[in-house]
Amino acid sequence: MKANENNFGFMEQESLIEIPFFQRAYVWEEEQWEQLLEDLRDSYANKREHFLGSVVLKQLSTSAGEGTKRSLIDGQQRLTTFSILVKSLYDKLESDDKVDYANYLFKKPTKEKSPKIQHSKIDRISFNEILQAKDFASLQDIERYKEGKHKGKIKDKLIRCYEYFTEQINKEKSYKDFLNFILNSKLWVTINLDTNEDEQKIFDSINTAGLKLTATDIIKNALFAKAMELNSDYERLYQEYWECLFETKENKEFWEEEVSTGRLKRVQSEIFLHAFAIIGGFFDVEKDTLENLSDIYKTQIKNFDTKKLESFLKKIKEYALIYQNFPHITKETPLCFVNDEQRLFHILNITDTNTIMPLILALKLKLKNKDDALKDCLKLLEIFILTRWLCSESTKEYNKMFANITRKLDINKPLEFLRDNLKDIPKKYKIEDCLMSKDDYLENKKAALILFWIELYRRYINKEKQDSIELSYKWTLEHLMPESWEENWRKIAKDELHAEDLIYQIGNMTLLKGSLNSSIKNASWKIKLEGDGTRKNCIKNCADLLITREILDKKIWNEDNIRERTQKLMQDFFKIWDIEALQNKNQKESQW
Repeated sequence: MKANENNFGFMEQESLIEIPFFQRAYVWEEEQWEQLLEDLRDSYANKREHFLGSVVLKQLSTSAGEGTKRSLIDGQQRLTTFSILVKSLYDKLESDDKVDYANYLFKKPTKEKSPKIQHSKIDRISFNEILQAKDFASLQDIERYKEGKHKGKIKDKLIRCYEYFTEQINKEKSYKDFLNFILNSKLWVTINLDTNEDEQKIFDSINTAGLKLTATDIIKNALFAKAMELNSDYERLYQEYWECLFETKENKEFWEEEVSTGRLKRVQSEIFLHAFAIIGGFFDVEKDTLENLSDIYKTQIKNFDTKKLESFLKKIKEYALIYQNFPHITKETPLCFVNDEQRLFHILNITDTNTIMPLILALKLKLKNKDDALKDCLKLLEIFILTRWLCSESTKEYNKMFANITRKLDINKPLEFLRDNLKDIPKKYKIEDCLMSKDDYLENKKAALILFWIELYRRYINKEKQDSIELSYKWTLEHLMPESWEENWRKIAKDELHAEDLIYQIGNMTLLKGSLNSSIKNASWKIKLEGDGTRKNCIKNCADLLITREILDKKIWNEDNIRERTQKLMQDFFKIWDIEALQNKNQKESQW
């Protein structure tokens, strides 16, 4: 390994620099472009050099007379950005002057304008278009770019970078002098590796600066570096098992979406690869963490031959297709009671239960031809998660428990296996106590979720009478007897303890399409129900749901009404989530 301080003249000396086809896409944004340009302008103004960073290159084998050919191991973001800056300045030169600078950007013969950097597969088309365009205005892709920008959907960061530098260069008074300065200043450290040196170790050790790679980026690099090492058909493997799934325009946004996992945020692809490692049995939940996920994958594939590697990639693709098609639920998503999988994922979303994902993935693949068994297993998990969350049971051991269940899963008798291994399921009486707030207040978040699905259940069983059996999850929870009860509800409550007993039962709660003003919210029942003529919102004006319409004919709202409604809602709860079927292992399997 040789390291040298260099100016951009090192690019003149190279015949071709190849960015490995599997490297991640260009990710720098305006913040990084601005910083780079500011640093260079400051150096130019003060006539001092500025260190941009290192570029790691590895010598590749070439044929006689072919010239030097190197693979870019690290520094893709910096080198790409700097090259686009140089191209923006090059665009401003007179035709005669351009000849003197063409060797920095183009292979010989330079008149063919073949880029000296062969970019990764993801960005190659855009990068080539930028270098081969006369200027930004003549860019071949400019119409598509403008259309995308107009719609707020432009994703091509390379083209945005070219536009940014083009606009900035127009402000330069002496753009040729500035170009000469940045080309001739020793801004770089070039590290050259021989053909027999391990570039992956070098890459990992220096990958700490700039925009940090995700675990997914590092795992992808390791997988396809391994494929190249094995001399297998690596481009086919990449296209068949990775690119078509993770890197198409349609899928890329999904896999790069950030999701909260406790205190941290992870992208979807990292969450999936973590789940896959658990299913594969090579992620030990007792000692491993997401921080060392990429190292775990590297260890797993270290001794793979070509056959094992392809089988591994095939499994990743199988599970990734399932993961990608899981319901993606927001507050705008229309939900329906009979969509069992949608209901499960909505509950997982509200309860923030991510650790169960490996188990669901394993069940979905291994029971893909056993629809009834899969449905029963997923329903069992739904009941388990919901009832424990309702009863405020600890989720501390979920990670280990679900990982162990996933690893030992008995596909011949999956339902019995789950019943035997799901621990500490709440008893029916304890759930009833929670719904009646006997030991503790029923939290608003819990009551809202339960009432919402009871509403959807009632809409479904009365579907002949309903305009719609779908609803989005955007409702306001209301206590019918208000939490501030002292002024207008003393005839109902004997004392504070009695009032709290009534207020926090599920029978005293409902969902409204809008929140009530405090003067209405805490008023007597008649005013709260019908309004006082001064406020728009009252219960009658916000009663779009069956669970709310059923109380509109109540002349009074008292203890008897609350307890009666609590019992009815609890009956519906146990019709939806049959806790006894979950607990009774001798009972015939319930057909949900």
